[in-house]
Amino acid sequence: MNRKDTETRQKEIIKATLELLAESGTQSLTTAGIAERVGISEAALYRHFDDKFDIIGSSIEFVGERMESALSRVTAGKTGIDRLEHVFFRHLEYIEKNPGNARLLFSDDIHFDDEELRKLLKKVVERRKDFIKEIVVEGQEAGEIRTGIDPENIGLMFIGLIQANVLLWSLSGRSYSLKENSNSLWQTFAKSITV
Repeated sequence: MNRKDTETRQKEIIKATLELLAESGTQSLTTAGIAERVGISEAALYRHFDDKFDIIGSSIEFVGERMESALSRVTAGKTGIDRLEHVFFRHLEYIEKNPGNARLLFSDDIHFDDEELRKLLKKVVERRKDFIKEIVVEGQEAGEIRTGIDPENIGLMFIGLIQANVLLWSLSGRSYSLKENSNSLWQTFAKSITV
């Protein structure tokens, strides 16, 4: 039998964790279930992670990095509002393709009782908000986004739009295309912040 290196195995464990979250939510996430999904023993799981919280923490970091990578490819040179629109729809598309990520990032059950997980999650959200804020500031400086609104607040509104939209999509059993059904929401938001 060929043993996989630690980094490869950790990625498999994180992938399995996100798949299980997408399928069953946080309440049924167990190390035994993760190990079974990966095809290893539960004891082997602990060679790569200290405990379930370590797996979840690593999953949060993984999701944050992947989302940042996906969102950072926003085309430079576009207007600020065009870039925000691109980020908005790319974010929704990413979540639609990776529903376990949304459950990981938006679930109170994941971080409610753990200070370290709260810190990790806060860091991921803060980085996203700062990324949006930078685009807003550029749009304000170009005269296309209203300057009377604090860029930080626009960033929070932006994240809130996505979170509320994802929640409704999730509650519907993911019965529609998140990306395709968000045009009206985007238009309303864009009108509220543009000059």
